Amino acid sequence: MSEGLKLVLEIAVGLLAMGVCIVLIRAIKGPRFTDRIMAINMIGTMTTAMICILSAYLNEVWLIDVALVYTLLSFLAVVIICHVVTLHHKGRELFLKRKEEEAKE
Repeated sequence: MSEGLKLVLEIAVGLLAMGVCIVLIRAIKGPRFTDRIMAINMIGTMTTAMICILSAYLNEVWLIDVALVYTLLSFLAVVIICHVVTLHHKGRELFLKRKEEEAKE
C-alpha cells in the first residue's frame, strides 16, 4: 500500500473518530429521545466504517466479518430501543386516559 493511501486512510479514521465524539455529545444532550436514538445509530455506522477502513489499512480480511457482526448488533440494539420506547409511550397514553376517565367520574 502506498504512503499516500495510508495517509488518506489515517485521516479518514481521524475524521470519523471526531465525528463519533461530536455525535456522542448529541446523544448525551438530547434534547429529545429521538435525537439520542439517531445519535446511537450514527455512532454504530461510523464505527463500522472505521472497522472497514482499519481492515483495508492493516490488510486483514477478517475485520470485515467483525464489521458485519457489529453492524447487525448495532441495528438490533436500535430496533429494540425503539420498540421499548414505543411500548412505554403507549403505556403512558393509556395511563393518562384512565386518569381522565377517573376524573370525570
